[in-house]
Amino acid sequence: MAQTSQMQQPKQNIYGAGHLLEENLEAYTATTFQPVDDVLKEVVDRAARNQLPPLHVDSLDGLTLEVVIRMAGYKKMVEVGTLAGYSGIQIARAIGPDGHLHTIEVIPQFAEVAKESFRKAGVEDRVTVHVGSAAEVLQRLSKLGPFDAVFIDADKENYPVYLDWAEENIRVGGAVFADNTFGFGHVWREADTIVDNPKLRGQVAGLRKINARLANNPNYRATILPTNQGLTMAVRLK
Repeated sequence: MAQTSQMQQPKQNIYGAGHLLEENLEAYTATTFQPVDDVLKEVVDRAARNQLPPLHVDSLDGLTLEVVIRMAGYKKMVEVGTLAGYSGIQIARAIGPDGHLHTIEVIPQFAEVAKESFRKAGVEDRVTVHVGSAAEVLQRLSKLGPFDAVFIDADKENYPVYLDWAEENIRVGGAVFADNTFGFGHVWREADTIVDNPKLRGQVAGLRKINARLANNPNYRATILPTNQGLTMAVRLK
């Protein structure tokens, strides 16, 4: 009798939750659609050399974001959470030389690393890096709106706060993108069941709120893409 292969165990991320995309499909997707180019590989290496946390956007999420932005023709965007500039480069490529990205990073060291990444990628002329609290910087950016789209990839517990701003500052036809919205594999669990990790409980609660708000707001049409970490997308209808 032929032996049956054992099911592979899901890979673990830094939060201890397994990947949500079946591993063979993940490998196919990665090799077929999302080979990471040398510029983005260097961003990852630069982040490691500067001891930044390995929390850049998943390569499939980043590629999806870039494709959708190109399809929509968005030109004027805000990113909440710069880190080393990985997703910022993908956004900057998508909006093109006549677009502009305002990206926000609270930690000055991270912002300097990101600026180097943008220079190396040749997109520094279309990116402004703002250093400071996202809530404070967003208020200053309001006078430059409305914007085509906002990408949220920062402190998860404050996603609802950033959504508040986005709802007031994106145009009709614009979009909200939010990363990690599967909550590291926990978003379908009640937040209070994650008893051993208070920080994670707060993050999951914030992610559940933003998903529910966008899903139930008649001013938006929203979905969540079943990538490894979940990418919520919503277009403003009115």
